[in-house]
Amino acid sequence: MTTFTTLRKATLALAAFATLAGASLASTQASAAGYHVSDEAYTANFPGWDTLNIRAWPAAHSRKVADIPVHRSVFVERCIIKQGADWCKIRKGWKYGWVNGRYLMKAGHDFSYRHPWY
Repeated sequence: MTTFTTLRKATLALAAFATLAGASLASTQASAAGYHVSDEAYTANFPGWDTLNIRAWPAAHSRKVADIPVHRSVFVERCIIKQGADWCKIRKGWKYGWVNGRYLMKAGHDFSYRHPWY
């Protein structure tokens, strides 16, 4: 192996590490931008024949871990501020995961942006 090839591989490895470290930092910053709720809410703002997807991570493309019907009570642990809307971590019985805040209601307000009480 030539010196050039060795240096090229080392540079690529360093670039990959820097990219992963940057992604980790962005993830930490997103978590830090959140707020604790620790309160009950209910599912809303979607048709009665449909269900709300509970996601593994706070993103629409994330893996679906469960679903829940409309007008069901859930426990909202916390929400994080993301581009366009807040995502909230919920618990319903044994189900845990993330839902978009626009589908959660408390006292006539949804969680699409920071809820008035938190």
